[in-house]
Amino acid sequence: MARDGITKHQVQQVRNELIAQGRHPSVELVRSELGTGSNTTILKYLRELEVDEKGRLDNLSALSDELGQFVGHLAQRLQEEAMQRIQTTEERHNLVVAERQRQLDVLRQELMAISEHRDKLEHQHREALAQIEELKHARHQDALQLSSITAENRHLSGTIQDKDKHIQSLEEKHTHARQALEHYRESVKTQREQEQHRHDHQVQQLQAELRLSHQALSVKQQECTTLKAQTQQQSAELQHATQSVSKIEQQLLGIQNSQQQTEQKLYRKDTELNRLQKQHEDLQQQYAEAAAKVASLQEKEQAWLQEKAALSASLSTQQQLWQTFSTVNAISTPAQYAKGEDVIVVDADHALYDRIGQVERCVKKGDTVKYSVSFDGETYTLPERLLRLA
Repeated sequence: MARDGITKHQVQQVRNELIAQGRHPSVELVRSELGTGSNTTILKYLRELEVDEKGRLDNLSALSDELGQFVGHLAQRLQEEAMQRIQTTEERHNLVVAERQRQLDVLRQELMAISEHRDKLEHQHREALAQIEELKHARHQDALQLSSITAENRHLSGTIQDKDKHIQSLEEKHTHARQALEHYRESVKTQREQEQHRHDHQVQQLQAELRLSHQALSVKQQECTTLKAQTQQQSAELQHATQSVSKIEQQLLGIQNSQQQTEQKLYRKDTELNRLQKQHEDLQQQYAEAAAKVASLQEKEQAWLQEKAALSASLSTQQQLWQTFSTVNAISTPAQYAKGEDVIVVDADHALYDRIGQVERCVKKGDTVKYSVSFDGETYTLPERLLRLA
């Protein structure tokens, strides 16, 4: 018994099962079926089994000529039928392979077209993403500019409010000055009426006071003129600020319109991007279906190859059986001339007519018996009907 535990009986059982399945019992197949054992031990047992089988075949030499011929014809018939079946199977397989190859070529072309279309869509997708990034950057810049303009607008609004407050303060001062002037005029008028009733010696004093009042009035009028000039200047500044605010509002309106257009472009780009993504998903699904078809065809091709291997193994077994039957037939038919005997060619039409040669060996093929005969060192293969013992 071998070290790894396998026996000759186990190898014989596996060998018989493989031959029954139409497979050649090689060392690798036997070891694969057993699941253990070394190649050397399995090879030794296979050779012993072949020797035993040849020994059993040697025992068949006692078969009659008629049985040998029957077995030979049967083996030839089996071989012809097997060859015809294999040829038919190969033709059918060639047609199937050609059709599958055509389908594979069509699928490959479709796959290439799908891949090119997918690459084109991916390129468009990348371009769309780049455009979206540019639009986002431009939108960000517009938002920054809008924020700056909004801050400037708030600053100008605050400045306008300050100017309005200053103008209102100036108007209040102007009103107060006018009221003071009116009050002063009334008081002067009252004082004049009172002074007219006074004594004459106060006329000069009143005239002096009147001159002082005229000077004060002149000063007040100058102050009023200055206040009016300041009021006009503030009004001009207010008008200029109002114009600036109007321009800023127009710019802000333009920016808002640009922002709306940008948002519309972004919406269109988002819609296009969704459409491209859907097309990309459809193409990926088509690619998966094509890959599944290719895998199915490959599985069918593997099944056909296994069938072809089984037929080849069956043909090999039938050929071995034919050789065995040929050997049995050759053993059952005794040779007429033994090795070393002298024979003569008796056919007058043959080029070696009436020449004597020595038999080297006998060659049997089916029902035909031929001999290798040496004539002066040259060997010829001649049928049995042309020869006689010398």
